Amino acid sequence: MTSAADLFALQEIDLRRDIRRAVIADIESRLEETETVHNARQAVADSEDDLQGLQRLQRSFDAKLADLDAKIQPLEKKMYDGSVRNPKELTDMQKELDHFKTQRGKLDDEGLELIEAIEQTTRLLSEQKETLEQAETSWQQEKTQLLDQKAVAESDYASLEEQRDNHTAEMDRGMLGLYESLRTSKSGRAVALAVRGQCQGCRITLPTHLVQRLRGGGLLIQCPNCERILVAG
Repeated sequence: MTSAADLFALQEIDLRRDIRRAVIADIESRLEETETVHNARQAVADSEDDLQGLQRLQRSFDAKLADLDAKIQPLEKKMYDGSVRNPKELTDMQKELDHFKTQRGKLDDEGLELIEAIEQTTRLLSEQKETLEQAETSWQQEKTQLLDQKAVAESDYASLEEQRDNHTAEMDRGMLGLYESLRTSKSGRAVALAVRGQCQGCRITLPTHLVQRLRGGGLLIQCPNCERILVAG
C-alpha cells in the first residue's frame, strides 16, 4: 500500500531533482560565449575590416602616384634634354608638368594622412587582439569550472533518478498518477505537511474531522482548499 508518507518522501526526491535540473539548465545557458568575449571579437573584426579598407585605399593611392610619375618623368626628361626648343611648346609642357606635380603633392599629403591612419588602426588592432586573447583565456577558465559543476550536478541527478525509480517501483499506479498530476499543477509540491491542524501548503486551518482522520492514518486525505495530499507532520 502506498501511503501519504511514501508520496512525501518521493516529493523530497523530486524537489532535489528539480534543483539539480535547474542547476544544469543554468550552467548550460552560461556555457555560451560571454558578452565580453563576443564584444572583443567583434571589435577585432571591425578593426580588421577598417584596416583592409585603408590598405585598399593605399594601393589605389600608390597606383595614382605611379600613374602621375609615369607622366611627370617623360615630361621632365623632354624639357631638360634640349630636344624641345619651341618656347610655346616648352611653356605648355611646363604648365602640364606643374599641373601633374600639384596633383602629386596633394596625393602625397593625403597619402601621409592615410599612412598615419593605417598605423593607428594597426596599433588599435594589436591592442584589441590582446584584449580578446585575455577575454578568451578568462572565459576558458570559467567554462572549465562550469563544466566541472555540470558534471557534479548531472551525477547527483542520475543518483536521484535511481532513488526515484527504486522508490516508485512498488507504488500504487493510481496514487502515483494523482501525485504526478498535483505536482504539475502545484509547482512541484503535491504533498503538504499538516502541522498543528494547519495545511502547510496553503496555510488554512483544517477541519477537526480531517485532522483526526490524519492521525488515524491509512486513508489518503487531500486538503479541502488546495487539494494537496496531506501527511501528518
